[in-house]
Amino acid sequence: RCDGVPSTLANLMLSGDVAWMSGLRSGAAVATAGRGGGAVEGGVEPAFRYAELFAGIGGFRLGLDPLGGRCVFSSEIDAFAAATYERNFHEAPFGDIAEVPTEAVPAHDLLTAGFPCQSFSRAGEQLGLRDARGDLFYEIVRLARARKPRALLLENVPNLLRVDNGHALHVIVAALTA
Repeated sequence: RCDGVPSTLANLMLSGDVAWMSGLRSGAAVATAGRGGGAVEGGVEPAFRYAELFAGIGGFRLGLDPLGGRCVFSSEIDAFAAATYERNFHEAPFGDIAEVPTEAVPAHDLLTAGFPCQSFSRAGEQLGLRDARGDLFYEIVRLARARKPRALLLENVPNLLRVDNGHALHVIVAALTA
């Protein structure tokens, strides 16, 4: 069932081309391994490598490191969030992802992004991709196309389904599946 989902997305979900997974939660200890593409402490190869865009204070990392993941790149523009991330993980994320050259992002299996939600939230003006913050979604597309990770894990607000009458989500899905 796809109640409340725009018809274009509902059709993709029903066809099996797109899956919707809501609210997976996982408790975890904070990992402190350093960044980079090599093996983790003790010579143990990570189960997968991931890049974390719009990292905030490291929510994806808290869930992925205990699953055997290794963060090889993180980016966060907000100074307070980045300071908290650094305190939690003993490494500072890179700043504005729009200023990071594609080549500076190491190869990774999973690209995660909690891209800015202000443009899509009911609490905001709901300008979607017409807002400069919402437009940052295209940084995810840039890196996904260039680095070709095996999977993407994106997080945003529930209102993303409805903002701009579903058009924003349609554009996002189209950009990711093109």
